[in-house]
Amino acid sequence: MNRKFFIWAAIVGLVLDRIPKLIVHGLFSSGAFSGGRDLHLIGDVVKVTYAMNPHGLFSLNYGPPFMYLVLPLSAAALVVWYGLRAGDRWSSAAFGLILSGALGNVIDRVGLSYVIDFLVVELPGHPVVLFNRLTISPWPVFNFADAFVFCGVVMLLGRELLRRPAKAETTPTAVTAEGE
Repeated sequence: MNRKFFIWAAIVGLVLDRIPKLIVHGLFSSGAFSGGRDLHLIGDVVKVTYAMNPHGLFSLNYGPPFMYLVLPLSAAALVVWYGLRAGDRWSSAAFGLILSGALGNVIDRVGLSYVIDFLVVELPGHPVVLFNRLTISPWPVFNFADAFVFCGVVMLLGRELLRRPAKAETTPTAVTAEGE
């Protein structure tokens, strides 16, 4: 039963990732983003742009090009293994979202040799600060695949943090008769 949640989350996530990427890629090809233009969805906070990301997360370079296929495919294999064995619907759906994100970016990389990133969520004057040391400004451009991986990981962490502790089994204490 939980496998259905894993499979459906992976399929729906992959479709929801691919369609906007194809639309944005078509807009880019038609010249909608020429001259560095962005499409503003919500003021200066949420924008659509077109970025060709040949690297990894936050455009960080972590090795030769084949690593950008080997690592996500290896992770996808592990996610499938755990997703098909998840004990509850929530975890199954979370693993499905993570798989959809990994595969969505791998499809881009195989077809285009880069990942299409297009969403910018930016609070002007508020840079992203990681580990109190690394400041990222402007905010990274991302896509729905990245968001699905993030959401899936948050769902799994939340599930673990909010899990009620299992009741400890109480075993009856041995009662001994006096005089034995």
